Amino acid sequence: MLTIFDLLQGVGAFGGALLAGRFGYDSFGWPAAVVAAPLGFVAGGYIGNLPWVAAGTWMRHDLKRSSNDKLKQRLEREYFVAHLLIAELVSRGEPLEQFRSYVGELLHSDDSSRHHFGEQTARIWFPDLLPSAPVAAPDNSQ
Repeated sequence: MLTIFDLLQGVGAFGGALLAGRFGYDSFGWPAAVVAAPLGFVAGGYIGNLPWVAAGTWMRHDLKRSSNDKLKQRLEREYFVAHLLIAELVSRGEPLEQFRSYVGELLHSDDSSRHHFGEQTARIWFPDLLPSAPVAAPDNSQ
């Protein structure tokens, strides 16, 4: 899935390559452009990644300052970040098993978006809920 953050990083990388390559060519000719363009690509990619870093930092801060009850309420309306909400609650000592039925509901939802994010959350927290989860074979080595 392509996100706005991916787009910003790509634009930053290619924009950096074009600007650095053009600057290198205008200043010192082709050899400088060949060296500058890859450097600009890397630098632009890092700069284009800054919005993603800022959003992640804000999200972690927001989760840390929310109460357990507030986080549980957010699960219903913010199913697309359920894996993060569950992670925060589990890190605070909440039992993981209490979220099994919630993730199961997401997996069986008729809404394709809820189903998709339910699969992502199940893959992290409850892989046994997924139909393709491998079944452990009994150990008969004794």
